[in-house]
Amino acid sequence: MEKIQQKAKFYTYKGYHIVRNKQKIFYGNMSEDYVTEIDVQSSHKVKDLDIADKLRIRLVPTDTENFDINKIKTTSRENLYEALEIARTWLGKANT
Repeated sequence: MEKIQQKAKFYTYKGYHIVRNKQKIFYGNMSEDYVTEIDVQSSHKVKDLDIADKLRIRLVPTDTENFDINKIKTTSRENLYEALEIARTWLGKANT
């Protein structure tokens, strides 16, 4: 029998993968030097949806042994769109 290999599909935003695990959102490509970690610190309900209203964004290295400490950044935002835009900017600068 022939094995069927399926490739995992990820959601993307402006060319980077988005993976959510509970209250953490990882944004970026693990094959690059840095990704961002977005922590959803609080949210509120709008009808049946949870809307994040406090997020902490961190630029983190994928290789924890060999990284440039000067590239590590942290900030906070009040909506996911702003958090993703900051994360995208950081990734573009850190992974060049």
